[in-house]
Amino acid sequence: MKKNRRKFIKNSLNLLPLTFFPLESFSYLKRKNKLKIALQVYSFASQIVQRKFDILDFPDLLRNTYNISGAEYWSIGFLGKENENNYLLDLKKKSDDLGIDNLIILVDNIDLLTMENGPSLASSNKNDRNNAINFHKKWIDIAKKIDCHSIRINLRSEEDADINKILDNSSESILKLIEYSKNDNVSIVVENHGGITGDADWLVSLMKNINSQYIGTLPDFGDYNFCIKRGSLDFGNLTNNCENQYDKYEGVKKLMPYAKGVSAKSHEFDNSGEELYTDFSKMMNIIKNSSYEGYITVEYEGAMMNMFGGKGNYLNPDEGVKATQNLIKKHI
Repeated sequence: MKKNRRKFIKNSLNLLPLTFFPLESFSYLKRKNKLKIALQVYSFASQIVQRKFDILDFPDLLRNTYNISGAEYWSIGFLGKENENNYLLDLKKKSDDLGIDNLIILVDNIDLLTMENGPSLASSNKNDRNNAINFHKKWIDIAKKIDCHSIRINLRSEEDADINKILDNSSESILKLIEYSKNDNVSIVVENHGGITGDADWLVSLMKNINSQYIGTLPDFGDYNFCIKRGSLDFGNLTNNCENQYDKYEGVKKLMPYAKGVSAKSHEFDNSGEELYTDFSKMMNIIKNSSYEGYITVEYEGAMMNMFGGKGNYLNPDEGVKATQNLIKKHI
């Protein structure tokens, strides 16, 4: 009886006209099925800065511990070995052998011991901009060697500076980087990383001003990432109230049309596994309702915050990665 009933339902559905199902439903399901999960090595930053984590082990960890096929990297995580060609070749081979897609390198020009930044691509000082451009060209070369499609840059600037001047300086620097990177098919992506880039409207204006297939955004879920007036970087205070906070859900929605990646930032979780500072259900719906197809990347920051004196109840890197991965799967 059950078999006949199933056969009847199947045959009945086959007789229904295609218009019975809205076309946008098929489009939605198609996009949803093209969303995959990646992992950002920064999730293990607390181990990296203590030299307890080797990026060469990352592809194996992705495949055999988390069953994840997309890898994002962090420039500081290479710990100087980015200058060793054989090291990069080994990383590329391990990724290829395990079927791992290398995606994006987060490029930070910062001294973790002093927390001092190098020259900025958005600086009004031309020499500083040129130095920053040359610094990032090296990472474009590295991205090419390990087959990443993009590098992520920062656009640090004085918070009270003229936003139009910052736009001009940033555009000039990025266009020079694109001129260098496009022959290797490497894109430049800008993350909302606080300060001027925490203003999604400004970041969209930057995308439109550059207007290139080799520029994109990297929407990040972090509150701090949408904090326009953020002050100095302090890992222990990333979840404190911000003086000028852009609505991150609106911000992610505005950045998604230009996205070349998505950073699913996480810090702490409640007893049901939900993230304390981000409604993942709401964020996943924003992503699913956009035209984006590609990887959503786990970026667990709790262990790094714990290392720098954060006051939260943080998981260790492995637990934090799994908790974030489970949240994405739950709500996608």
